[in-house]
Amino acid sequence: MAATTQAEFKSDYIWTALATALFLGFAIGAHLSFVIGFDFPLGQGFYSFIQIHGHVQLVGWVGLFIIGISLHFIPRLAGVPIAQPQWFDRILWLIALGLLLRSLGHSILPYLVDRAGFALVSWLVAVSGLLEWLGIVIYLTLLAGIIRRVKSLGMRPAMTQVAPFFLMMLSGWIIHASLNLFLLIQMALRQAVAVEQGWNEFAIQIFMGLILLPVAFAFSVRMFPLYLRLPAPDWPVRATAVVYLFAFALQIIPTLPLLQGAIPEFFHAISSLGTIIKCGVILWFVWQLDFLTRRRSPWTVNRILQPGPDRRPTRPNLPDYGEFGRFERLVYSAYIWLVLGAVFEMLSSFSVLLKFSLLHSSDAARHLYLLGFITHLILGMSVRMIPGFIGKKKVASAKLVDATFWLGNMATVFRVAPLVLPLALFEVMPSLVQLAQATFALSGILGLFAILCLTINLWKTA
Repeated sequence: MAATTQAEFKSDYIWTALATALFLGFAIGAHLSFVIGFDFPLGQGFYSFIQIHGHVQLVGWVGLFIIGISLHFIPRLAGVPIAQPQWFDRILWLIALGLLLRSLGHSILPYLVDRAGFALVSWLVAVSGLLEWLGIVIYLTLLAGIIRRVKSLGMRPAMTQVAPFFLMMLSGWIIHASLNLFLLIQMALRQAVAVEQGWNEFAIQIFMGLILLPVAFAFSVRMFPLYLRLPAPDWPVRATAVVYLFAFALQIIPTLPLLQGAIPEFFHAISSLGTIIKCGVILWFVWQLDFLTRRRSPWTVNRILQPGPDRRPTRPNLPDYGEFGRFERLVYSAYIWLVLGAVFEMLSSFSVLLKFSLLHSSDAARHLYLLGFITHLILGMSVRMIPGFIGKKKVASAKLVDATFWLGNMATVFRVAPLVLPLALFEVMPSLVQLAQATFALSGILGLFAILCLTINLWKTA
């Protein structure tokens, strides 16, 4: 029998995501940046650690946040309760166990080469992919049930507007989880200590392009007008989503490792063209969202009933009194980093089409998207949304919100600056090399402390 009431918010997803970030994702990232920045020996497990770090950050840190928030938000947006909320715990346990098994098994695998336990550990790592895949399939089944019921009951306009973004997210999850499982099985069969780099890169791009950016855009369209007092989304959101999907397909399909050996220049050109269109859509989206520009009046301007004179005014351009700290600064930062990421990625693609050398590293865009945009969006919106989800009227510490803002942005600047500074500048000023190495080394530690501040703040709030 279908549920008739909405399920309560499952905060265990948030605590697990934060624990994963603190003890695995950001901790490994801080270790790697420190080792690379200060030229310490890389060690046997270096490449395994890089792949563990990337996977845990995507699926554990960001992914569990997305799953936990979406299981609470999408049913309410659609007006349809989750049919089987008892599966929430099973989804979390499957994914969390998979992440733990992947982190432990894959980290020791390089030290077991030519030893008796290598094959066993390899297949345990493959099992981690199966556990994650099962959790994702159950999660998608629950959301697919909502979509089926919405269609039969008549889809709400608010859901209709952002449905293409959520459908992209669902397809991205199953593609990424299936590809991850396939690559881990292949790694075990090859008796290797790392998955194939080309396919691993493809999987990361799928996660970013079909899960992270679409779900961030969908939440921004539906929640920013409420939390940040923006204009109502009266622009073609669905058409924007369709063009984004077309552009991303144009970008990602030519990068399939199977196609890399055939006509590489042609496929690189097609992928670069898709990237330029995608980045143009991102910039168009930010402009229409009107968050950074504030060109239009907020949706509240035409309200008939206004607060009485006895009610104290809220903060300028915001509907709150500061009880959630200055969370909006983190969200502003996120979208500034997003714009910069789109600009740098567009420049990289133009360099391929027009055959000129970049002045900056082509790897800058990924860090601007992941550390700059997605992480700051989580840091900002979590202190605004989650207190309400768990029945609290304010966040515990506004000062910790400020600390998160400074630490998060310093981590991003320290991580990205060495990548965007012109390479010729390092040749002219060799002393900058040591400074760039130091900032790179410290970026991971600063990011770890930003997550620690968020964890303490949410824990005290709860």
